[in-house]
Amino acid sequence: MLIGEVARRSGVSARMLRHYESLGLVRPSGRTGSGYREYSREDIRRIFHVESLRSLGLSLREIGRALDEPGFAPSALVDDLIRRTRDRIAAETELLTRLSRIDAAGPGGWEDVLQAVALLQALGSKSADARQRAALSSVHEVSVPVEALVEAALSETDTNVAGALRWALARSGDDAADLLAEGLGSPVAAVRARAVQAL
Repeated sequence: MLIGEVARRSGVSARMLRHYESLGLVRPSGRTGSGYREYSREDIRRIFHVESLRSLGLSLREIGRALDEPGFAPSALVDDLIRRTRDRIAAETELLTRLSRIDAAGPGGWEDVLQAVALLQALGSKSADARQRAALSSVHEVSVPVEALVEAALSETDTNVAGALRWALARSGDDAADLLAEGLGSPVAAVRARAVQAL
């Protein structure tokens, strides 16, 4: 079967098939008299194997190892894929949370969005000074979602920052009390104690 027909039937573009060939992943078994690539049934089966492994998130290099190394054990690679997938999901979940918080702040324009992003980053900073400044500025300069202030207050270990966060929550309105009350049900004693202090 010629490359165009293989591409049409497999859904893998001719360009990608040539790329696979350049990497040594799939080599057509023969050539026509005119020099066109000719793929056998085994070649086509290998194309589908490559595509199946790509769908799992393997790199082309990993696919080559998986298909060509006789002693290749997939368990370590599958474990690594699971870890990478969990990391991606955690990062995407964190991004979704951040976007939801920015949306909850009701930004009127891009300047508001940028200020909210900067404030949320500062609330998550490793620097206690930066977290404290963010807590204090949240009341005056930027509309920050109460959820972000509550989460910061329930996880804050620095006494001064915790006080600034409680002050910001006291000025943020009644929504904070309901959210803080949820912290009372935490399995972590320190979180429950912070919720009590903030309430």
